[in-house]
Amino acid sequence: MYKLLLLTDFSAASRHAIAFAQALFADTAADFCFMNACSIEPSLQDSGAFLLNERWLAAEKLLNELQRELTQQPEPTYHTYRTITMIGEPVDSVNKLLDSESFDMVVVGATGHGWSELMGSVATDAVQTIKTNVLVVPTAAAIRPLQQIVLATNYRSVNSTTSLTFLDDLASRKGAQLTLLTIEDPNRSGTQAEPGRQRVLDAFEDVRTDTYMIHDDNVLRGIDTYLKTHTVDLLVLLPHHKSLFDVVSGKSVSRSVAYHPHAPLLALYDKQTTEQNASTDTFDLDKIPFATYL
Repeated sequence: MYKLLLLTDFSAASRHAIAFAQALFADTAADFCFMNACSIEPSLQDSGAFLLNERWLAAEKLLNELQRELTQQPEPTYHTYRTITMIGEPVDSVNKLLDSESFDMVVVGATGHGWSELMGSVATDAVQTIKTNVLVVPTAAAIRPLQQIVLATNYRSVNSTTSLTFLDDLASRKGAQLTLLTIEDPNRSGTQAEPGRQRVLDAFEDVRTDTYMIHDDNVLRGIDTYLKTHTVDLLVLLPHHKSLFDVVSGKSVSRSVAYHPHAPLLALYDKQTTEQNASTDTFDLDKIPFATYL
């Protein structure tokens, strides 16, 4: 059974994201956990426990109403539902919860309406810091059969295919076409790592898979070009497969994509790779590769 954590602030965007997730897992056993994180504004910090408790109870009431609303139609017996209310910022609350309970995926809605990409949003912070797979669903995303999945990968940063297991199961279960999209810098030669490419292909041996390459010196622009010219039901990135380039420069394609997604975005998590990146102490600047898809 999959365990899914669905973040909600009771907005139309979060409700749409929840409905999208319900449809995505309509054919398999899943435990849906609706979570609301109550942020503490500065004006409430000195108001005492009474007002915080009132806010907590109000959030729980709204969560229960939301659950009843979203489960009015007959639900499969292999689906279960529950709610969690926490005090704090959404992403911090999720990571705190993940310390005590594991979830296969966190689901968040995205409107693209934020102060700026630099300041970010819940979606941008989620794909970068939440310690599990994250699905970002834009408000305009159609709820339809999952047929076309695109995994943007440069192959070079894929040392382990552990993080691809979730995607392999999803693509197999849906009978979807999986396209491995590569954006190659036309000014560089020999940037594609064949061993990594073969590892990725082997990981999806039971999935209908093809490859597609775009020559562009800007990864984000290359991905946007593909999304504008092809039907994509789900875009998949590997935010935690960081290259030295990204560690040094702080650039993040996944952050930009999550801030204003043009298609549902699945950010895959790889604990092993993340820990390896966190322990990297030295950098060989001569070996920094072309920007990876993070």
